[in-house]
Amino acid sequence: MKLSNQTSNWLERDLKCKLINVKPLLGGTSSRLWLLTAHQGGEIIQIALREYTDLEWLAVEPEIAEQEARNLLSARHLSFAVPVLLAADPYAFKTTHPTVAMSYVAGDVVLDPADRSNWIEKLAETLAQLHTNEIDVPYEYIRYFDPETKVKAVWSTCPDLWKQAFDYLNQKKQPEINPIFIHRDFHPTNVLFKDSNISGVVDWSNACMGPREVDVAHCRWNLTMLYGLNVADEFLEAYLKYSTLQKYDPYWDLEALGNVYTEEPPAVYAGWKTFGKTNITAALMRERMDTFLVQALEKIKNDPKKIQ
Repeated sequence: MKLSNQTSNWLERDLKCKLINVKPLLGGTSSRLWLLTAHQGGEIIQIALREYTDLEWLAVEPEIAEQEARNLLSARHLSFAVPVLLAADPYAFKTTHPTVAMSYVAGDVVLDPADRSNWIEKLAETLAQLHTNEIDVPYEYIRYFDPETKVKAVWSTCPDLWKQAFDYLNQKKQPEINPIFIHRDFHPTNVLFKDSNISGVVDWSNACMGPREVDVAHCRWNLTMLYGLNVADEFLEAYLKYSTLQKYDPYWDLEALGNVYTEEPPAVYAGWKTFGKTNITAALMRERMDTFLVQALEKIKNDPKKIQ
């Protein structure tokens, strides 16, 4: 696997630089990431370059590279570090694949923190900061699922509860919210740490206008899969401490489950193993999916102000 001459030449022309080193970056599961070192104007710079190589994804979202480029321009107004857009060829007119080049943000993905409580606090505080923005982008939150789907969940120990959850999502209206600029894929492998502090948030391809609870719920789901429900609950408690959100509606946990649900048994996310988290098994994923589901349904059942 190598960066094509076509793409290298485009970047050198566009940025008026000379590439001196090219190596793959960890983390790309549905796209290809590169770390480039280049001479530019007497200085040495580092560039993160993403190539959108997943043809199935591009068939569904042909504008995804343009969306990332636009989102990076908007996200630069946030209070924490994000990659700076340097160049883009979203429709591969001059490159081999749809391509986005951005500044490289130094830092590490940390999945086994020495101080987990501090790590959770940092994740929650950063997400709450993100949600204070006044950014507007032309992309809206869209579900990744059809709530009318008749699920079977044969892999689950509680398939009837999965059917109940989808019936609930189909019958109930989404809670009314004021849409804001959300990351849409905020979770630990998209957050970089340096020492014990967050050095940046990456992967803005799916950012859009939507409910901030979507970010919270998706991160909660990831934390549950990685560590268990107690860590997800600790994250929510910390987020509510830093956020202006008064109360979190468990509806959004079901929404998060709908967005990741498949009739195939839950698969272990490849990125976790890439970043050293090797103790997550398919059996553990199934167990934790059910646990997350059961808690959400119980909270909805016991909430006196649940959606009618």
